[in-house]
Amino acid sequence: MDNKMFLEIPFANERLATIAQRVMDVDTELRETQVLRIITAEKNILKVEFGCYNTKMLRVAVNSFLEYLTMATRTIEEFDQ
Repeated sequence: MDNKMFLEIPFANERLATIAQRVMDVDTELRETQVLRIITAEKNILKVEFGCYNTKMLRVAVNSFLEYLTMATRTIEEFDQ
């Protein structure tokens, strides 16, 4: 896969980063043969690696992930105690 992107998203603590990882892992890519996505949590950082064969698929995959992550983060913030 020629096109790659790496994201590092900081969370307040390791527990929240792990929750985000588990939530985001449930949502698989629609075109798994064309998009590689690896999500890991290291300390308080959520790390995401994307790999795609073309830039358009990369843009769509990253945009979709960030929209879903925004919703998940808001939900975590609302219910975290």
